[in-house]
Amino acid sequence: MATNMAACTTTTKNILEEEENMSRIEEDRLNDLPESLHHHILSLLDTKDAVQTSMISKSWLRLWTSMPVLHLNSCNFRYVVNFDKFVNSVLRYRDESAKLNTLTFSRRGVCSAKIVKEVVDYALSHGINHLELFIKRFKNYSLPVSEQTSSDSLKTLKLKIHSYVSCPLLSGSFKNLTFLYLQGAIIKNHQPFSGFPMLEKLVLKDCRLCKILSVQAPKLCDLTLSCHGCFDRCELTTPNLRFFKYMGSDFPLLVTHDGLPVLETVVIDYYGVCYDFEEQRLFDDLISLFWALDNAKSLTIFSTIVDVLNLFPDDLVNLNSPFRKLKCLNLDLKYLGMYENLFDSLLPGRRLNIKRSYELVKAYLLNKSPEAKFSIIPPPNNDI
Repeated sequence: MATNMAACTTTTKNILEEEENMSRIEEDRLNDLPESLHHHILSLLDTKDAVQTSMISKSWLRLWTSMPVLHLNSCNFRYVVNFDKFVNSVLRYRDESAKLNTLTFSRRGVCSAKIVKEVVDYALSHGINHLELFIKRFKNYSLPVSEQTSSDSLKTLKLKIHSYVSCPLLSGSFKNLTFLYLQGAIIKNHQPFSGFPMLEKLVLKDCRLCKILSVQAPKLCDLTLSCHGCFDRCELTTPNLRFFKYMGSDFPLLVTHDGLPVLETVVIDYYGVCYDFEEQRLFDDLISLFWALDNAKSLTIFSTIVDVLNLFPDDLVNLNSPFRKLKCLNLDLKYLGMYENLFDSLLPGRRLNIKRSYELVKAYLLNKSPEAKFSIIPPPNNDI
């Protein structure tokens, strides 16, 4: 019996020693990885998880302080006040000599100006390349940053706010910014992008704009405007624009100072409400928008655009299409029925059967480009 107990004790000891040796080997393997790979692994995690992961090894304890990527997300915190304290600590104890490439800040609830200013100031003062801010609600009506803010390193700026705030960053100078995404921004100045000479892609979603929006961007090749009818006129000085997408509750007057010579792709959608007294204006404004985009080689329109064009079918038959270079026309009906109340309830009897509607629209849009490929993206129930 004693012999068996001794043998069992020896076996258990050997197993524990083997597990300890394996753990040491695994830790050594982890430590032998290059620091750049350590940083890459941690950068894939939320910063809170990255800090906790750093505790698995003594040599990793301060590794998080030099990560080139920070993902700060309040969803990982039960109370947002604890999140704000965590953000403050991360920025305070981060290695000042370490390069910061990317910072994403996502804050639910009502966000204070203090924490946003702290994050933005830190990012811009540490040579950041990519900055993203996602804020549910904001206490102030303006981002707490100086109008003279500048950065030569920033290349990507994404600002998504679910409440409207003015954006002083648009008055700053960002010489190498190539991608700008704004949601919920109040844009007051007439030429808001003059400080971004290298801008290549611009997205404005649900922003409040002045009556005249001027986009002067010599390198811009991708422009998306998704706004409720808040501006009457859009002036484009964008000789390299290749992609243009517009979604709105109205059609602004589009003025192109260079004719958009290399325009390739145009996408147009409508989500407004049409009343009887606005029918003719809406129809004319859409036709005018088409003419401003006449260099397009690919055009995609949605079912609501078909509805607008069919407000005056007799006029449409007699109109010449502006699109003389079209290679592809796409009629996207995947949302067919979703916006029916915009027309059916307000314009009873005016909406044509969809099969006849798209044939009429097709005939109009392709009367100068009869060889263009015509495609229909059917609705989910595929009942056409």
